[in-house]
Amino acid sequence: MALVTWWEALPLILVAGAILVVPGLVFSLAVRARGLAALLLAPLFSVAMASVLSLVLPMAGIRWNPVSYGLGALALAAVAFGIKLLLARRWPDPDWQPEPRTLVLVSAVGLLGAGALIALQVASAIGEPDNISQTFDNVFHLNAVRWAIDSGNASPLNLGAFTGIGAYPSAWHAMTSLVAVATGASVPVAISVTNVAIGAIAWPLGVLYLVQQVAGRRLVATAAAMIFVAGFTGFPLMMIDWGVLYPNLLSIALLPAALGLVFSAMGLGRGWRPSSPVAWLLVLVAVPAVAVAHPSTLMALLAFVLPAVILWAWGLTAPLLPANTPERRRKLWLIIGAAFVTVAVLALVWRKFRPPPGAAGWGAVETPPQVIGEIFLGGAMQRPAALIIAVCMVAGLVRILVTRRQLWLLGTFLVAAILFFYAAGLDFSPRWFLTGVWYYDSYRLAALLPVAMIGPAALGATYLWDWVHTRVSAYRRKKGLGAASASPWRIPAYAAGILALVIGTQYGVMTWAVVHANFNYQATATSTLLSPDEEALLKRLDRTVEPGAVIAGVPSTGAALAYAYSGREVLQPHILTTHGEDVDIVNAGLKSAGEFPWVCDSVRKLNVKYALDFSTRTVTGTMPGMGGLMDLGWSTSMELVDQEGPNAKLYKVTACW
Repeated sequence: MALVTWWEALPLILVAGAILVVPGLVFSLAVRARGLAALLLAPLFSVAMASVLSLVLPMAGIRWNPVSYGLGALALAAVAFGIKLLLARRWPDPDWQPEPRTLVLVSAVGLLGAGALIALQVASAIGEPDNISQTFDNVFHLNAVRWAIDSGNASPLNLGAFTGIGAYPSAWHAMTSLVAVATGASVPVAISVTNVAIGAIAWPLGVLYLVQQVAGRRLVATAAAMIFVAGFTGFPLMMIDWGVLYPNLLSIALLPAALGLVFSAMGLGRGWRPSSPVAWLLVLVAVPAVAVAHPSTLMALLAFVLPAVILWAWGLTAPLLPANTPERRRKLWLIIGAAFVTVAVLALVWRKFRPPPGAAGWGAVETPPQVIGEIFLGGAMQRPAALIIAVCMVAGLVRILVTRRQLWLLGTFLVAAILFFYAAGLDFSPRWFLTGVWYYDSYRLAALLPVAMIGPAALGATYLWDWVHTRVSAYRRKKGLGAASASPWRIPAYAAGILALVIGTQYGVMTWAVVHANFNYQATATSTLLSPDEEALLKRLDRTVEPGAVIAGVPSTGAALAYAYSGREVLQPHILTTHGEDVDIVNAGLKSAGEFPWVCDSVRKLNVKYALDFSTRTVTGTMPGMGGLMDLGWSTSMELVDQEGPNAKLYKVTACW
């Protein structure tokens, strides 16, 4: 399905949103999540079930598609409902009061407004629904989605095997493949609409859940959070710009809801909370969602909750001191033992989930003072400063320090800030241990900052509102004007204030981020990955190349995307594909196959019948060992069968068949 405008793609975005929300909402209702929490947690639960089912269903011989996912999700929700019933007999949920209608209304309007703004940002950054990111990692992501569709298997193991590694985080690919199958959209269009839905639906829902756990039912906090969530340059736009890092896009979008669940389970939240056993089980449900989306974000979750865990453990320990009775000593030793095991497991996991020291070469990119300024001004990685959000965030952090309440929230912010500081601003040994999980990449850690900023910013906005409201009310009383709440100008003033905040957080800041991200989605004759001519040639390969034939080509020229666009098999589906000796022989000698019989042996063994020549422009620069796939026009072993423009050519291998 080729789409030209976003209006045509709107129904597909709604389908993607339904896939992200509806199964999780059923799960929420099954575990009796109450009020707004049932909806706000839905994307987290949807992806959690998809992560489990995408692994389990192929093992049972069941294809991955919307029907199997839907039925599997219903089965998991039924199991969750049964567990909830059993636990409720002994551990009933605490009393819960429904949210006021005004809060529900403000939340609904805020979610719709934030979703519309973010959808507009992401869509504008992409340009057109069938545009692709002209970046290195996108070769794998497009082909992996096609592979999940064709194989009916979106498990991490299958996506790993696709390019010769053990496993690859596949939740984003699993969800995108469901959208493609459900809508009939092409792979590029399915990716675009899924990313819009993740940014515009999953991200605001999770943020609102986190903020309501932090700030309770304050209308000001809810309204501020929904204005601010669309005003971060670091997320979601950075993840569709840098990389591209689509798995991180999904995992970070789910992180606020997962954080909120952990805070709730520890009794720190101010929103809906089930009984303790159910709360901790829901935390366990969140783990596969975040981990299979991307393990590095699971590490971020562990790091972000560490301050809360420490304060929580101290809260359990302090009443036991002095340990002057056997019962107190027993409980104290249990806590110490649990703490020791937790630290050991965390240290082991932290060292395990990281590449080797030489696998990533990103160094510090800024000076330490510059990084500190960016952290507190909300403009990481030389983005424009988000001054309104920054002022509210600083006010919130100061308020936390002064009142000494919710210090764990300050701790979460400091953890995120320290990780970004070491990745972006310092080059010495602790950097490897602290930021190796993220490949020392300051962009990935910059995208995590909004998650840690939104809570303090919402609290700060609430405090500033209360401060202003108190002084306005005092002034009106002094002048004999009555209470501010009785003023006929109250509603128009609120509306004007909200509009001013929206404009202030969007104009200049987000327009810059959108334009910057759009650069990587522009298809021109000099595009680093795929030019319009090359794309046109790839789109008709299913008519020019017979099924079963394998196509060779330098993958970094975009030739590898023949698979994503046409479904025809390619020799190397990713630039970094692990391959064997026969592939090396074809890559080095295909254009001379008629002169060297051993090249033809490899050609026949691999069933290579075609080759794409997209000139020498690549997304990676020089590609050693690929000489046999370049300048094919001079080869007597090839026959030109299709061409678009001067540089996009398809050749048939004639020497070996």
